[in-house]
Amino acid sequence: MVGQAVTTRGVVTAVYATGGLDGYCVQTPGAGGRFDPGAHDASEAIFVHSPDTAGTVRPGQYVEVTGAVAEYHGRTRISVRADGLRVLDEPAEAVKPTVVGWPAEEAEREDLGGMLLDPAGEFVITDNDDLNRYGEIGLAAGATPLFQPTAVGAPGSAEAAAQAADNEARGVLLDDGATTDYGSFANAAIPLPRAPSGSS
Repeated sequence: MVGQAVTTRGVVTAVYATGGLDGYCVQTPGAGGRFDPGAHDASEAIFVHSPDTAGTVRPGQYVEVTGAVAEYHGRTRISVRADGLRVLDEPAEAVKPTVVGWPAEEAEREDLGGMLLDPAGEFVITDNDDLNRYGEIGLAAGATPLFQPTAVGAPGSAEAAAQAADNEARGVLLDDGATTDYGSFANAAIPLPRAPSGSS
C-alpha cells in the first residue's frame, strides 16, 4: 500500500506544526472510550505528514486529506501536499480519549497508533537521560522501573533475557512532540522541558 494515493476523513486530535514533526493526527469521528483489544484490529487514526498544511489546522476540525501512504520508522502515515487538505463544514462527532491499560504486545500498540489515549494504570519514570536534549522521558508501565538486562543477570542468561523482554513490554517513551535538539547552540534560547512537579 506504500505509495498508493488515498483519501480519508477524520477529526484533528493533535497538531505538530513546529518542532520538526510537521504534521497532525486525524481520527475517526466518535471514536474512543473504553478499549476492547478483541474487537479492535487496526488503528482508528493516522498521522498526516504535511509541512504545507500543518500550520493551518487546529484540533477539533473535521478534515478530508488526500495523499500518498508512506512508512517512516515503521509507522504508517499519509504525506499530504498543500492541495490535499479540505476543511469540512459538516458536523462530526467529537473524538473521545481511548481508555486503555498499557498493551504489552507490539501488535496491540500498533493498533493504537496515532489515537487520542487516556492511559489507565500506574507509570513510573525510569529514564530521563534525554530530557534535557530531546525532551524525552522514559516511563515504565506499572510500579517498578526498568533495569539493564545485565544488571540482573549475566549476558546471555535467562535472567537477562527475561529482563530484556520486560523492558520491551513495559517501556514507554514520553516525547515532547518535537525533534528539537535542546543541546544545540542554535536552540540555546528555547526553554528546556522539565518533568512535572510531583513526578517520581
